[in-house]
Amino acid sequence: MPEVKQERTHWRDEGLSQRHRRWGWDCPATDIDFLMLEYDSGTASAIIEYKNEHAQTQYASHPTYRAIVDLGNKAGIPVIACRYKDDFTIWTAVPLNAKAREYIPNRTEYDEAGWVKELYCLRGREVPDEVLSGMKIEI
Repeated sequence: MPEVKQERTHWRDEGLSQRHRRWGWDCPATDIDFLMLEYDSGTASAIIEYKNEHAQTQYASHPTYRAIVDLGNKAGIPVIACRYKDDFTIWTAVPLNAKAREYIPNRTEYDEAGWVKELYCLRGREVPDEVLSGMKIEI
């Protein structure tokens, strides 16, 4: 039987993490780095797993991502993996389920305004001009 992965960062609740690992290989769980539930008026719009450009490569075939996709499929909402640059100038989105491909047919690179427009589109809304104009401020 494969060995259970050990805690890597030690900034989470390590006690719970260690306890859960004792429950064995056949009881997998993950704390998701930056999973966001995008919503509008109390209704879920999409699940997005954000990763910084320096984070480990994402693989849709990994059981963690398969479980996230399963959750999105059961909810009937898009599931997207999105990597972003440190300076937030480039956002690369990858649709992970059929519902996401209705909005983003394949891997797509956006500037910040384009990504925000996509997030509003997921909600069936248009981005207010004042939101887009506020993006011209450098961070």
